[in-house]
Amino acid sequence: MGMWTIPTIITGAIIVFVSYFLTAGVMKKTRQRASATDTPISKIVKDHPIAMNPIIIMYIIFGLFTGIMIFYYWSIYGY
Repeated sequence: MGMWTIPTIITGAIIVFVSYFLTAGVMKKTRQRASATDTPISKIVKDHPIAMNPIIIMYIIFGLFTGIMIFYYWSIYGY
């Protein structure tokens, strides 16, 4: 096993679980909106349309985690 195996497995599992819960939350809100004929779009979504997209949020979290890991190993080993 390489030194990246365990961090990769942990990161992958976190991404899968968080994206599942975010997607399930969006699906619940979609079902609630389907019952109403015309609901207004919330101010948060109007101002920040990315806030309701769990896939983009996961890419941001993964990028931050990867950047932190790269910086951490760079500071320890100095490559």
